[in-house]
Amino acid sequence: PPLCGSIRLRLVFMRLLLGKLNALLWSDNSNLYARRLWLLFFAIVALLAFFHPAQRNITHHYSRAAYHWWNSENMYSLTGSGFLYFPQSALLYTPFAWQEFPENITVFKKQPLSETLLPTLPLRLAEVLYRAFSLGLLCWAVWRMCELFKIESRYSSLFSLVTVLSIPASLTAGRNGQFNLLLAATMILATVAVSQKRWGSAATWLVLGVLVKPLGLVPLLLFGVLYPALWWRLAVGMLCFMGLSFIHYDPKYVLSQWQMCIEQMRTASTPTDNSFDDIAGMFRTFGIDGSDQTWFVVRALFAFLTLGIAWRLKKNYSSEVGPLLIAGLSAAYLMAFNPRTETVSYVIIAPFVAMCAGLLIRQQKSLTVLTALLDFLCIGFGADCYGDIYKLTRIWFKPLLALLFFGLLMVWGARKYAPIDHRNVQAL
Repeated sequence: PPLCGSIRLRLVFMRLLLGKLNALLWSDNSNLYARRLWLLFFAIVALLAFFHPAQRNITHHYSRAAYHWWNSENMYSLTGSGFLYFPQSALLYTPFAWQEFPENITVFKKQPLSETLLPTLPLRLAEVLYRAFSLGLLCWAVWRMCELFKIESRYSSLFSLVTVLSIPASLTAGRNGQFNLLLAATMILATVAVSQKRWGSAATWLVLGVLVKPLGLVPLLLFGVLYPALWWRLAVGMLCFMGLSFIHYDPKYVLSQWQMCIEQMRTASTPTDNSFDDIAGMFRTFGIDGSDQTWFVVRALFAFLTLGIAWRLKKNYSSEVGPLLIAGLSAAYLMAFNPRTETVSYVIIAPFVAMCAGLLIRQQKSLTVLTALLDFLCIGFGADCYGDIYKLTRIWFKPLLALLFFGLLMVWGARKYAPIDHRNVQAL
């Protein structure tokens, strides 16, 4: 009968699809497929950055800060917008500041490519090189994390699966050149180093995370409190971090920029519009508002709760899984409770959620309700790439997903969830 033929075709299609997915995620060539996926991602981003360097791009803030730094000019607007980093963070983009962005970005966007290609060629090439650096570091970090959990099994490598689940949240951040990619990479590499008890490397990556973004202070403090071996190393690292700002030849200028930085951060910490994807923005979307003082208390209480959960995670789980869950917890806290969380910031949390999903899928060899939820979180973190779906989910959806992951880790902290900490996987 026609109905039976239709069912057979669907079954054949599903078998082919599952076969392709199995080859992509679990075959001997899965790592090769993952590397190709990262290269394809970079190729697309590189083309967009080269031909449209001013479209959906925020690296002009980094570029101008680098030029202002070396020219002893003010880097901060003091309006809570623009350059929202520590003064020495301008050093990160200095190797890529080959040519200053035009003063009027709007006019530059409208000019035809034939007029601007050659005059701005160094700028365009530097944009591509910067994308190669940031995406390359994130790719390497994800690979290192997956290698940490590699086992003797046909299903040993998780690199392909974690790549597939991490990229949706990385697309916009990779396109516009956000430092969030670098922060995600430093947090992952610090997690790997802590798991391997390489304390010097862990402290280095945590301090570099602070250099990338002030948000890096959260994982630094969390790991620093929980792992005594990091205490003196982080103290030395932060002294070097502070001293790095005085690489500039004018100490008075450096001190003035620190003063402006503090004022800029203070202003930025109390945004006046509902355009950020944090817990306050989520509640405002549904008409529930609160004062800045109220949200400060909420964030402070959850900071202490985060520390308590992290302590339980460290106590309950192995030296490999514990740091992974702690890093994921710090990322969840940052996403939900940082008052300036942007939609592109969720690249920071996605790799940790993806890694948890990968460990459970490999261990349970099936898609359970829990692993389906974790996969859904990873897909949801990329909602800004889904057109009309993003219009429906803007502001409220991503912080809700971060809170779901935060709640899951709280449950795992209260009672050990053994499957995620199990390393023996039987071949199918």
